[in-house]
Amino acid sequence: MSAKILIVEDDVVFCKMLTRFLSKQGYEVRDAQNGKDAKELIALNTFDLAILDYRLPDMNGIEILQHMRAEKAEAKVILITRYGDDEIAAKAIEEGAAAFVSKPINPKELTEVIHQVL
Repeated sequence: MSAKILIVEDDVVFCKMLTRFLSKQGYEVRDAQNGKDAKELIALNTFDLAILDYRLPDMNGIEILQHMRAEKAEAKVILITRYGDDEIAAKAIEEGAAAFVSKPINPKELTEVIHQVL
C-alpha cells in the first residue's frame, strides 16, 4: 500500500507540480491551497505525511500542524519554509514536525526527506 500524502501549498502551479511528481513516485496525494480546505481534507482522510507550506492565505503551516495534533492526526509533517526562516523551522520542529525543507525545493532532496520521515 502506498503512503497517503497531503500537500498544502498556496502556489497553485507549484502545488499541482508537486502533486504530479509525488503521484508518479507511487504516492497517493491530495492537495489544498489554503488552511480551510486542508482542515476539511484532514477531517475526511487519514494521511501518512503532510507537506505544509508555512505561508498560506488564511493561516500558516504551524497552525495546520497544531490542528492536526489536536485532531489526533498521526501524520508525519514536513514544513516548507523560505530559505533563511530558521526561527519558523525551529518552531515547527518544537510543535512536532519531523523535518523542514527550504524553498526553492529540489525534488530529489524532498524525495530523500520523505523517505527518511516515512
